[in-house]
Amino acid sequence: MEKFMKWLEAGLMPVANKINKVKYLSAIGATFQILLPVILIGSFACLGAFLDIPVWQAFVKKTGLAVFFMTIQSLTLSIIALYMAFLLPYEFAEKLGMKPVSVALTSFMSFLLVTPHELYKAIPTTWLGYSGMFTVLIISWIVPRFCKFLRDRNVYIHMPSGVPPIVEEAFAALVPATFCALAAALVGTLMAKTSFGSIHQVIYSFIQTPLKGIGLSFPAYLFIQVLSTLFMFCGIHGNSIFSIISPLTFAASAENLAALTAGNSLPNIIIDSFQVLCQPGGFGGTFGLAIMMAFAAKSTRLRTLGKMSVIPAVFGINEPLLFGVPILLNPILFIPYVLNPILCTSISYVAIRTGLVPRLTGTIVNWTMPQIVSGFLAQGWQCAVLQVVLILVTSLVWFPFFKMIDRQTVAQEQKDSKEIKGQA
Repeated sequence: MEKFMKWLEAGLMPVANKINKVKYLSAIGATFQILLPVILIGSFACLGAFLDIPVWQAFVKKTGLAVFFMTIQSLTLSIIALYMAFLLPYEFAEKLGMKPVSVALTSFMSFLLVTPHELYKAIPTTWLGYSGMFTVLIISWIVPRFCKFLRDRNVYIHMPSGVPPIVEEAFAALVPATFCALAAALVGTLMAKTSFGSIHQVIYSFIQTPLKGIGLSFPAYLFIQVLSTLFMFCGIHGNSIFSIISPLTFAASAENLAALTAGNSLPNIIIDSFQVLCQPGGFGGTFGLAIMMAFAAKSTRLRTLGKMSVIPAVFGINEPLLFGVPILLNPILFIPYVLNPILCTSISYVAIRTGLVPRLTGTIVNWTMPQIVSGFLAQGWQCAVLQVVLILVTSLVWFPFFKMIDRQTVAQEQKDSKEIKGQA
């Protein structure tokens, strides 16, 4: 096991470090964190409008609250790409060491120029939501890179000394903004004359749809869960991995939500909120371990740590356990730590695939939502029950290893106590 751990660390650490240093992936992660209030507000509004309880549906329709909730949802989740079109290039430009506002405005303008619209009338929301997210990802990479390319080569309007910085920055941004505007307008005009109608449709047809078929397949998603867990085991936060597939899971959520609204069957099993089922209590599925430590540990240290860890674990935060037990880089605990996400992801997928649990509605549920509550928000009582089952399964996996480390810790505590008494 020790040789295996050394091989694992040697193989994963360089890859993990490289991924963490990719500025664009880091910018995507930061963007989703900033958008969290918008996502949560839209998710709760979606829940309010479509919560499948007959009494509640009758109430919201009678009082007009359904339209109220749907209005909030339509201007938050349903146009999430529009928010990203400014925030993502802002974050990326900042990481590239540039003045972010002008770059973000240029990128936002480029996104609008390639988006189909009714001249002087309206911009249809079709491509402002998850369907347009890949276009945002591409433009938000190209425009900041292009602006930096020109700035590094001094291709911008230089102003005389004494000009206020805000005026100087505005003129410095004029050259790249002009190039980007002309290019985006040309692409938008030319694509409108094709059978696709827009660059959005091209990207969606040739990139997003095939990627969704691969990235949201069960083997691919399971691989992502395991890889993120391994990264965390080596001390590098596994959330950096999920930024790779977030656009796919968000798009799948939007498809399920649209189908739910139209009264059609839900098309996707794996969507963004599927992640609330995969690792109850945080990486490694440690919710049950926290409870066992708090109420069943004979070791004073583990019992105290467990009591401190239970409440964070309810909200999917398990750093106190990861660093306090410790679990990270601990070869004894490697097996349950990696086995639990494999079991939970597999059980959840089979339960939904077979119809034992209905497909998730498309509501975006943040990973910090309390256990069981998050399952109820994602789909309803069946999903909440599934979470209870998963907590029991992960607890059973952890139990023999918990007893092992508890005995070891008690023995160490007794030894330390004797040494202290001997010194006294």
